[in-house]
Amino acid sequence: MRNTTSLMKYTPNILSSLRIILTISLIFLEPLALPFMIVYFLAVFSDIIDGPIARRAAVTSQLGAALDGFADFFLIIVVLFRVWPLIEFSNWIGIWIISLIILKMVSAFIGYLKYKKLVLLHTYANKFFVLVLSTFPVLEVLIDNSNIWLAVFCIIGSLAILEDILINLTSKQLDLDIKGLFFK
Repeated sequence: MRNTTSLMKYTPNILSSLRIILTISLIFLEPLALPFMIVYFLAVFSDIIDGPIARRAAVTSQLGAALDGFADFFLIIVVLFRVWPLIEFSNWIGIWIISLIILKMVSAFIGYLKYKKLVLLHTYANKFFVLVLSTFPVLEVLIDNSNIWLAVFCIIGSLAILEDILINLTSKQLDLDIKGLFFK
């Protein structure tokens, strides 16, 4: 029993680390090909299960939250830049996407200035955005008009990132697992 408990203690961080390794492997796979999609969905699955495992085993930590946030952000960036050349979209969508990446980094920087540590919040809006964003490669394969679904992603992402910035600017203390501005 002791070994199982010990393993459970490290499982969420192992899953986040695995997501980073899987994300690195995506750099070397052909975008949207079957191996790419399999590795991608394994990475997404690791993201889905690491948080609930940490909460159920009562092993949540600031290190784990930061590692999870970094792994999520890294996955999004790598997938975006691997698939970006294959997508036909309007210039304004490209500018919007780049703006969101910059704003996410601004939010993290604000948190760093305020709390002296990496701040990637786990709000409901961020979780929803990552969940919706996880459909990105599938939608690219299935739907011809990328502008429509990319605009939806950008709207959701904008709301999540603006909430991040507001939380980082107005919060009195750091809570990486804050539910959001409208959830108490």
